[in-house]
Amino acid sequence: MKTKVFVTAIAVLFSLVSAAQSTKKDAVDAYNEGAQMIKQDPKGALDKLYISLKISTELAEEGEETKVLAESLIPRTHLEYAMKLYQEKKMYETLEQLEKAKVMAGKYGDNTTKQRVDRTIPQLYNQMGVTNYRSNKFEEAIQYFNKALAIKPDYTDPYINMALSYEKMNNFEKMLETLKKTIEVANATNERSKADDATTKAKAFLLRKGDEALKANKNRDAIEWLNRSLEFDANDASVYFALTINYIALKDWDNAITNANKALEKNTNGSIDVNGVYFQLGTAYYGKGNTAEACKAFSNVNGAFKARAEYEMKEVLKCN
Repeated sequence: MKTKVFVTAIAVLFSLVSAAQSTKKDAVDAYNEGAQMIKQDPKGALDKLYISLKISTELAEEGEETKVLAESLIPRTHLEYAMKLYQEKKMYETLEQLEKAKVMAGKYGDNTTKQRVDRTIPQLYNQMGVTNYRSNKFEEAIQYFNKALAIKPDYTDPYINMALSYEKMNNFEKMLETLKKTIEVANATNERSKADDATTKAKAFLLRKGDEALKANKNRDAIEWLNRSLEFDANDASVYFALTINYIALKDWDNAITNANKALEKNTNGSIDVNGVYFQLGTAYYGKGNTAEACKAFSNVNGAFKARAEYEMKEVLKCN
């Protein structure tokens, strides 16, 4: 009876050893199959690699070598799967796989894959934001743009697109704030054209608001909008000329004179008619009571303003 029990125990032990050997073979086979499938079928490859990883982990020390091999391929395979999904235009699924690739790359120390993912994910988040923007889902778009920037803070495109989203939401303060950040980042990354685009966008909005205020005889509001435009471009002679006109309307002669002179100083490319500036400068000096400077300013006027300037000098100021 004892002999029979002993033989049975030996048989059980033998079967356990055989099972362990078979399981290790299964881990190796699963790894090999997965490694060969990565390019053609990354999803299937992931299934095999995770099976290999599971078996190898259960085998403990005996499966350590296969475990390390499976771990080395899993992040890259998630990235390959993401690229395949991207080609199929499955954006949400692509993001899911990229995020898994990043997590696994961090977990298993795959710095190469992590760097590739860190370059790719922000671009995809930005694209997802643009997709939502085009569908008038502006809050969702902003969330994606912020996700892109959380990974790559010096990525200019999401800032520009976020500014456009805020504009659609009529949140103009956030729009201007984001355009300022766009310019800051674009200048730091030597993207001159993008900095110029953001500057143009901000200025166009602020100058339009200033013009609307001027037409509504809200000169103080116009001055505020115009001064804010100078935060984006302090060299625009036309803005200083517009400020001159608004300050004259308020009889604020000192500020009118200061801005008229600034307009003349900044008019390096001939963007404004200096005759109009000199006429307004003469008007401001006259309002201030400085006849000599008023006469001097009016004497510089030619063109369409010349006849009016001559009248002021002869009939009003009695210039010598």
